[in-house]
Amino acid sequence: MNEAKRRRFLRRVRVDRAGGANSLRNIKFIAGALWLVSVPALAEVPLSGSFTASAACPALQSISRQTNPGNVALEQGATYDLVAANKTPASHVMLVIPGAEPERRWVALECGTTDRPIDQADNTKAAPPAYRGTQYVFAVNWQPAFCETAPGKTECRNQRPDSFEASNFTLHGLWPQPRSAEYCGVSERDIWASRDGRWLDLPMLDLTIAQRRDLDEVMPGSRSGLDRHEWIKHGTCYNGDQRDYIADSLDLMLALNTSEVAELFAGNIGRRITLAQVRAAFDASFGAGAGERVSLSCVEDGNRILISELQINLTGEITGPDDFVRLLLAADPTDSDCSSGQVDAVGLR
Repeated sequence: MNEAKRRRFLRRVRVDRAGGANSLRNIKFIAGALWLVSVPALAEVPLSGSFTASAACPALQSISRQTNPGNVALEQGATYDLVAANKTPASHVMLVIPGAEPERRWVALECGTTDRPIDQADNTKAAPPAYRGTQYVFAVNWQPAFCETAPGKTECRNQRPDSFEASNFTLHGLWPQPRSAEYCGVSERDIWASRDGRWLDLPMLDLTIAQRRDLDEVMPGSRSGLDRHEWIKHGTCYNGDQRDYIADSLDLMLALNTSEVAELFAGNIGRRITLAQVRAAFDASFGAGAGERVSLSCVEDGNRILISELQINLTGEITGPDDFVRLLLAADPTDSDCSSGQVDAVGLR
């Protein structure tokens, strides 16, 4: 990353990783980085059979994050189907918990007994990675171009040349894949409010003060409720709660907006750039092949073709902005419907 621009960006979004509420994200980033370099990668071991609960232990969606959507617990004496062990020797096993969302949950091995020894599982070979292909699509806007198509939006009415979105990418959303992974455990009322565009009728997100401040900077659409819509539609299918989802999205935005990709766009406002140039900037910033994981979306504005969005394929656990290289290269390449377009200047034409 360009360290000088990284420092400028941090000041611009007022992130203070040395203290205050955002120190929690700093701790998360450092702890994740230390864990990655100190612990070998773990592979799930597939199992079959049953598990009988001896205690009402929590049923976790993520062992590392300790997340438990719905506060699900085992029912003492109940029997559950076994799916996998987290490693060999195992500390946790994955069970099918009927009625939970998602229904596959991790529980500590000590919370019950299995109908056969774990080391006599059907297949003791390491399971393939939990997700093959593209796990997330990370969508970011070039806000001036978006606003040309939606001038009535609250966030588009008062654009300024010195605003954040004049020279940086803005957050659209982080979308778990496949695309059918939407509205997980969401009420019909909220689904229809989301689909009908009544986003400000959706519940407000439970964020820290620092997260809210930073999100409003990098996601101008939050003024119209875009943050609520993105959580309801996509974030509810994410491996984490609202704060995890937003923290990880902000980390990805930091990586992108301090890269040569952002510099390419900021340095060519009013000019045309090509998909090849964008992909080359990704390769320069994040490694050879990174650009193949990126597609452009373009819109017509009179006689102009404007680049309005990048969609970036990612795979893996997000623990901080420096994960971007690993996340990109683990995902599948993608095609792009747009091969070139103009980088629009802030303000409506």
